[in-house]
Amino acid sequence: MKPYISVVIKPTLFCNESCSHCYHTPDERVRGEMSLETLDRLMGMVASEYQAVWFIWHGGEPLTVPMSFYKKAIELEEKHFGKSSFRVGNTIQTNGTLLNRRLMAYCREKMINVGVSCEGPYNSVLRELDPEKAISMLSDKENKYSVSATISRETALKQREIYEYYRDRGTNISMSPVIPAGCARCNGTVPDADEYIRGSIEAFDTWLHDADSKVPLIPHYLYVLNYLGDPTPSDCAHTSCLTKWICVNPDGSIYPCAKACPPEFCMGNVNSISSLDEAFHSEGFRRILAGSVARREKCASCPIYRYCNGGCSMDAYHEVGLENTDGDSCRIFREVFTHIADEIQRLLDSDGDYSGINMFVRDALVGKLVNPRVVSQRSRIPAPLS
Repeated sequence: MKPYISVVIKPTLFCNESCSHCYHTPDERVRGEMSLETLDRLMGMVASEYQAVWFIWHGGEPLTVPMSFYKKAIELEEKHFGKSSFRVGNTIQTNGTLLNRRLMAYCREKMINVGVSCEGPYNSVLRELDPEKAISMLSDKENKYSVSATISRETALKQREIYEYYRDRGTNISMSPVIPAGCARCNGTVPDADEYIRGSIEAFDTWLHDADSKVPLIPHYLYVLNYLGDPTPSDCAHTSCLTKWICVNPDGSIYPCAKACPPEFCMGNVNSISSLDEAFHSEGFRRILAGSVARREKCASCPIYRYCNGGCSMDAYHEVGLENTDGDSCRIFREVFTHIADEIQRLLDSDGDYSGINMFVRDALVGKLVNPRVVSQRSRIPAPLS
């Protein structure tokens, strides 16, 4: 059996909102949901081929599907993986507007993580509905959840403010830019790369010197761990994700990524293949793999290639083409990661007084110094290429 896979399941593409940055265009966001037969077949394949799996329930808006669907999904997981199995985990990624106490109680009982897509004080820039009432309910009840903020042209320089908003609420926060796909392809919501870089670095610097912060800032914290040589993978956009992720649409069609993956990369359908191994030998997967390898060969001479692994194939596809380098996402990572690496190296070279930095970086640095074999303390990154 293979060790691990992440499976994004889109039980529906329908949504109760029309977000201006959505990967799915309005004609795709139609009613209809995945059949339980398709779900049963998918889980059977995963259970027989992988030691462990993380299911991410996505969409569309996954909570437009009734709660009874998720109860049946958990029953199917228990059928294929066993009850209270450490082989399987779950996250629901939602816009938050349909959350309620009954659902959250069920998520607590079944240890289902909840991720809410929201930009705090700037939520109305991209979205129609306000989930703050539901988020306040989650906070009041000490539910475990995190927030993902999608950064647009209008909020590129507001990232520090968004971080501080959620820090004050004790809520874990991650930030990522709108990409030029789906609805965002030509509507002006994609952020200016230089402004995004400025805003991202400003948010990191604030978080780094925020000794009282109780929340990690993602992906920045992952970049810190990555630079320090932590074996934990970085964010999915900067790992070798191919063969480690799949996305399954409501009709059972399989793609290597959930992020606006076009039909040319379709890996087949759950209902017409006998195994996921068969999907990974499909012509669609061969295409994305070949294009990604070609891009990474061009990336190999870059001084930070070992940290980014050539970046996200879907970001490259929508920005400059699958086989090409140096799109906005590439430049953003290069500039932001290099700044973070320089700051962490400066701390490593200092006198060891970490009292003024946040506990996440402090613990990572102490762990690094206790086990210096993790990475050479002097392995500096050359200056970014212009």
